[in-house]
Amino acid sequence: MDCRIDFSSVDALLREAVAEGVIPGAGVCIRTADSVLHTASFGQQELRPVLTPATNATVWDVASLTKVLATTPIAMGMVADGSLDLHTPVSRVFPDAPEGVTAAHLLSHSSGLGPWLSMADLLGIEGAGTDAAREAVLSLARTSQVHAEPGEAYAYSDLGFLTLCSLLEELGQIRLDGLYERYVRSPSGVDLRFGWPGAAATEDCPQRQRVIKGEVHDLNAWIMGGVSSHAGLFGSVESVAAAAAWQLRAWLGASSEGLSPAVAQAFFETKGAGSHRLGWDGVSEGGSAGPLWPRDGVGHLAFTGCSIWMAPKLDLVVALCTNRLHPEIEGGAVPDAPIHPRYAAFRKLRPALYTAVIEAMDERTGWPD
Repeated sequence: MDCRIDFSSVDALLREAVAEGVIPGAGVCIRTADSVLHTASFGQQELRPVLTPATNATVWDVASLTKVLATTPIAMGMVADGSLDLHTPVSRVFPDAPEGVTAAHLLSHSSGLGPWLSMADLLGIEGAGTDAAREAVLSLARTSQVHAEPGEAYAYSDLGFLTLCSLLEELGQIRLDGLYERYVRSPSGVDLRFGWPGAAATEDCPQRQRVIKGEVHDLNAWIMGGVSSHAGLFGSVESVAAAAAWQLRAWLGASSEGLSPAVAQAFFETKGAGSHRLGWDGVSEGGSAGPLWPRDGVGHLAFTGCSIWMAPKLDLVVALCTNRLHPEIEGGAVPDAPIHPRYAAFRKLRPALYTAVIEAMDERTGWPD
């Protein structure tokens, strides 16, 4: 692929978003499975207490991208080595889990479990970070009420991924960060970590009474000690893109980096009751990937303002990392919070950015139709 592509329109969108106060700072990385085409950073990684510019080395809290950059490839690896059967009911391992729910349901957000619970309200935060608090969160998730029959309805669910965390840890006989090292970080060589001192700042958190920096913003994951299946990873925008590219290479047939091509292809292509595949989300009308993104694309969003989209058949990965929550979350931090004008502007930025990438690529002779 010709690397001399003009991505100035992409950069201009992020400069404008910073100038207008939509986001404090951002990083973008555009790449193929094998090489980086463009990386750029804008604005500030921290406004307070210390004004600090964002650079290409800035580390971001990637929040729910943990679902697809850690938990999903862990599941891929465990399917490949035979330690996970996607279609065995979780209740065979945890009798207190809902009947009929499988790992495939959990990965595709079609388990029937609800979206979210405030573990801070249910458990308090006094014991946050202890093993007991972590187990309490996992137990509450997998025993929570089911709102639909497994496989019949789609509802994006952190509770489902927490239940998946219980399952993976029990089958693997090691905590999730150990599974991540075994199945993802070691074979891929990509430097994403659970927690990272000096990372870009997120919210000035009312519960913790400080600006969150280097520890996970998600309060449920924080109560778990920062190691969870639904949130907790940190990394630079280039590392985020590289982690996706590692999976893309497997989809394209590479078999030498710890991922099975057949398993990766199945995870990318198997649909659940909604838009999600096994872990990754698909392109949907009016979604964050924009109207020009190829229909075979897969991607994911994160509450902190990070996102990633891949177009596998076009060999394209685009990662966007921002700290849109810093220093305050206008509208609130819970999933059903009202949409504030600043967040509404950010929601318009994402599809505009991914559309600008496609338009820039279209200028290249030979770009596939």
